[in-house]
Amino acid sequence: MKTTATKYGFLAALFLGSALAVPAVQVTLQVNMEVQTATGNFNPAAHTVEVHGSFDDWGAGIMLMVNPTNVGIYQGTANVSGTPGAEVQYKFVINQAGTLLWENNGVGPGGAQNRAFNLPETNQVLPVVDFNNQSNPPGVVAVTFQVNMGVQAEVGSFNPATHTVEARGSFDNWGAGITLSQSQANTNIYQGMANITGSAGTTIEHKFVINQAGTLVWEGNVGPGGPSGNRTFMLAETNQTLPVVYFNNLTNNPGAGIAVTFQANMALQIARGLFDPATGVIDVRGPFNNWGTPSGLVLTNSPGNESIFAGTLNVSNTAPGSTVAYKFNRNGTWETGPDRTFMLASLAQTLPPRYFDDLGDLGSLSIDVAVIFDEIEVTVSWTSGPRVRLQSKSSLTTGQWQDVADTAGQSSKTFIVPFADPDAGRMFYRLAGP
Repeated sequence: MKTTATKYGFLAALFLGSALAVPAVQVTLQVNMEVQTATGNFNPAAHTVEVHGSFDDWGAGIMLMVNPTNVGIYQGTANVSGTPGAEVQYKFVINQAGTLLWENNGVGPGGAQNRAFNLPETNQVLPVVDFNNQSNPPGVVAVTFQVNMGVQAEVGSFNPATHTVEARGSFDNWGAGITLSQSQANTNIYQGMANITGSAGTTIEHKFVINQAGTLVWEGNVGPGGPSGNRTFMLAETNQTLPVVYFNNLTNNPGAGIAVTFQANMALQIARGLFDPATGVIDVRGPFNNWGTPSGLVLTNSPGNESIFAGTLNVSNTAPGSTVAYKFNRNGTWETGPDRTFMLASLAQTLPPRYFDDLGDLGSLSIDVAVIFDEIEVTVSWTSGPRVRLQSKSSLTTGQWQDVADTAGQSSKTFIVPFADPDAGRMFYRLAGP
């Protein structure tokens, strides 16, 4: 009895194993090699075409044969085992007499790294695809763009669930560009391929763009190309994959940012009565505080110099070496002229004092001379201000400048010089403020 039971148990195990076995499905894969032949990547007389994939754990793969009715198409059949519906990944490979030329990353659906199909229940012939998805004639180069979005995701500028990444540039006259897809090997990296027409050696400008559901966030000054600091690369003769770069060249999360101290010199504004240092508000605004929405960084004046107003803030989400724009705002009135700029350092920095509106002098003096009988009347005039005053001294090389009495807040001063001794009235004048 013991022997019989053992025998039947063994047979049952055999039957169970047979019931669980899944037969292999024959899948025919096809690839068009015409463009690769035209570009010189593939020589039908010396090279072969293979397909490698997860169906044999990315092993030796299978060699494809030319289609008898179309010599540009190569095809082969793989016996693929697995559960119906399971994803099978693969790539086509050119075997150049032992040197393997793989398809680029990003040739899969939606820019995925590898091609893929879902395992059917019955034998299947897959549609013909172009090697590297390159279907264009010679003179067109398939260029793969790559950008690391990890830091942008950390700082909140990019949400992989709702935003997309694009590459735009001179290759399509800065049009819609191409949408990049997340790499399966590294989810921080986004890749995409564009077929670019041009001669080898042509300089191509481009930038990456975050599309926030219709709102485009462009990179800043990230390269040497054009007035806007575009990225550049030189077009190759054959397909090329550009190195991975970081969006906005921001390679790490700056966290709290880099401390920057701004300084505004308000001397002229105070002297002219345009700014009261006791009650006025001077602030600095830029992209680091959304251009002062609703207000910027309020600066405070130094106890040792009431004309110098200073303040410090942390400039974050900006890579050291980037050009940062800013402007001062006085009591709600912006400075005129173009934005100011500075280059962000890698450590805390203090910017030199800058005059509001870049007005660093109190204006010019005008002199009117009149002869009345035996005297010479010399009238010095200037633009008045409550704290603008006239100063004088008899020599530019010696002595100290002295305030001229009764000139503060005035706009002119008349001096009487004896006609008989005009040198007695020889003086040098200047305007002074606070």
